Amino acid sequence: YKVGFDLKEAADIFSYFPIGAMIVTPFLGFYLDKKGKGATMLILGSILMIVCHLVFALYPFVSGSTSSTVVAVGAIILLGISFSLVPATLWPSVPKLIDNKVLGSAYSAIFWIQNIGLMTVPIIIGAILDSVNKDVPAGQTKDYTLAMLVFASFGVVAFLLSTFLKAVDKKKGYGLELPNIKN
Repeated sequence: YKVGFDLKEAADIFSYFPIGAMIVTPFLGFYLDKKGKGATMLILGSILMIVCHLVFALYPFVSGSTSSTVVAVGAIILLGISFSLVPATLWPSVPKLIDNKVLGSAYSAIFWIQNIGLMTVPIIIGAILDSVNKDVPAGQTKDYTLAMLVFASFGVVAFLLSTFLKAVDKKKGYGLELPNIKN
């Protein structure tokens, strides 16, 4: 509603999110296998995530504006690419960091943490939206700014963690920046 789209138009624009990820993911996987740069890709994905959520939080969208539509579509496609960059890089990095004896446990821990997030984040965002929009009548434009800033803050945390991971890799030589396929 923030950009003045009706529900169908908003759904159509959001459909570009998985399409962008679907198109880019195989190329990212190929690049990581041949060239590497896994930790750098994690950082890039985090930056894209921050930028996209900040765009949705802060950009002065104007209803019916072509430039607002282009910005919304561009941001959602970049968000899809960021969501492609992070998993395409993260999953192949786990065996480089974790001993094979506990690899299954490591993947289980990752999924456990991910599922905790999938359970709690919608509750938190819902509470934020309810709080911020408590006086907004049904059918009126809601304020999603704080919710988008929360998502941007997750990107900041991801950026800090991926930057730390790259520094540790540089120091200890885990090979996160190396190609996945050795010639």
